[in-house]
Amino acid sequence: LPHFYRYDFSSTPGKPTIVPVPNPLVPIGQREGLSNLDVAKINKLYKCNCCSSVLPKTKGSFSSVNYPSPYPNNSNCLWLIRIRRNKIFLQFEAFDLQTSSDCSSDYVKVYSGNSKNSPVLLDKYCGQGPLPSIVASGSTLLVEFASDETVTATGFRASYNRVNCGGTFTDSSGVITSPNYPNKYPKNQACFWVISSPVGYKISLKMLFFELEDNDRCIYDYLLIHDGSRPTSPAAGPYCGTKKVADFTSTANFVLVEFHSDTVWELPGFKLSYTFHR
Repeated sequence: LPHFYRYDFSSTPGKPTIVPVPNPLVPIGQREGLSNLDVAKINKLYKCNCCSSVLPKTKGSFSSVNYPSPYPNNSNCLWLIRIRRNKIFLQFEAFDLQTSSDCSSDYVKVYSGNSKNSPVLLDKYCGQGPLPSIVASGSTLLVEFASDETVTATGFRASYNRVNCGGTFTDSSGVITSPNYPNKYPKNQACFWVISSPVGYKISLKMLFFELEDNDRCIYDYLLIHDGSRPTSPAAGPYCGTKKVADFTSTANFVLVEFHSDTVWELPGFKLSYTFHR
């Protein structure tokens, strides 16, 4: 389907080629990839179950075909999330795909970049949730969904938003620090770090240094440690000031570390370590 700039082929210089009526201010068309309507028309024309979308907004949501009804067989779908700056925080709110031993039948796969040649953030995942949240290393992220010719299920629903900083950690041990540590962290930050261990392993965190803006209710600059990979998961905290942060051990194999700063103070921040264990 051809996409053209609004003034291309206009017979009147400076005037749009097509003007909507009755309201000429209504925007029509778009230039960043295929629209959802384009995809629907192509699928109908070629009688295929493929699907793809470019998601350029700073936050949004998407789901498998027909969700919450079962997705079709032989689907092959791609969603490219492409924002202008910062990082992408992706959350799966519901997840139910056909189960197979190696997830070769129906699966979701996530890449840190704009193609299947980009580094893999989440390898083939199937079955029923929970699916870990993901923080991309940059401003583009590709989500792939495929189904085979046999069993189907209800599929998935996901949402994303832009965050200032963060990351996804899958190594058995590591260190997480506030932005610029040991120098002062910037103002107006919203940062999320997801730690994901293999099934059957728990995650232990130990705070090595901690200095944030102090407040009795910790509502300005603060740190939360979630027992799970979503901001709605149960949390220890909020922590602020220089108070001791207790050692933390997860009940399952996901932890989300969440940090926020406001418009006033800038302080050294924090440094913590984590390890996996049975």
